[in-house]
Amino acid sequence: MIDKTTFTWPDNRQGAVSLTYDDALPCHYQLVAPALEAHGLRGTFYTNILSAMAAPQDWRQVAAAGHELGNHSIFHPCRQNPESPSTWLPEDYDLRRYSPRRWSDEMRAASFTLSLIDGKSQRSFGNTCCHTELGEGDTSASLEPLIGELFTAGRGSWNEQTVDVASVNYQALGHFGADAHTFEQLQLQIDQAVAAGDWIIYMIHGVGQGTHGMYMEVDQHQRLIDYLGQHQKRIWTAPLTEVASYLKARDPEQKITTNA
Repeated sequence: MIDKTTFTWPDNRQGAVSLTYDDALPCHYQLVAPALEAHGLRGTFYTNILSAMAAPQDWRQVAAAGHELGNHSIFHPCRQNPESPSTWLPEDYDLRRYSPRRWSDEMRAASFTLSLIDGKSQRSFGNTCCHTELGEGDTSASLEPLIGELFTAGRGSWNEQTVDVASVNYQALGHFGADAHTFEQLQLQIDQAVAAGDWIIYMIHGVGQGTHGMYMEVDQHQRLIDYLGQHQKRIWTAPLTEVASYLKARDPEQKITTNA
């Protein structure tokens, strides 16, 4: 546990923000990464392998610029809701059908593939569909122990809660959604988190209409990046694994995990 009374963020900043982008979309390397870089900021791109296969060289350039390529699986498995089934989710990739071994094997393969792109051995995991369990009934199991074995940290559930550095669950950090939000809404959340000395993590899918079913408007996203760029002396904006590693190095109960 970190003693919050003596803890300091890098360069005496007041709090931290991580912008994470899901599903390896073309707008991420075409628009988002350059916009972040223009302000000296870096983000986390949760890169599922089937999507990344369409543009490996573009993702290599994103990684070379200092962004994190986070693990978002190979096949993007999610838990099917039998009461309201998702037509896009193949039956074979229903997390209710996964065993811990199958999930771990697929995530190791995904991390290995990403390492061929970015050369990194440490990365975080972005829970697909924000789900935190596999199996069903008697076979149901939390992903947290598996994430702890394989990753620096896991983004965890979409719970609209900031990360309090005094009580961090590195296997399930928790995060906010930014899709369909205005800059003013996000600014309020960020300022509240920073005032408390906390870390706020955002999940974003598309940026601009037509880039994904869930997305931020381009102008609202740009205003967010402009704001974070203008307040770098107060707010640390960094990839998720970088922030998690910084906290772990100052947490006597933790150690940095190297991907297996």
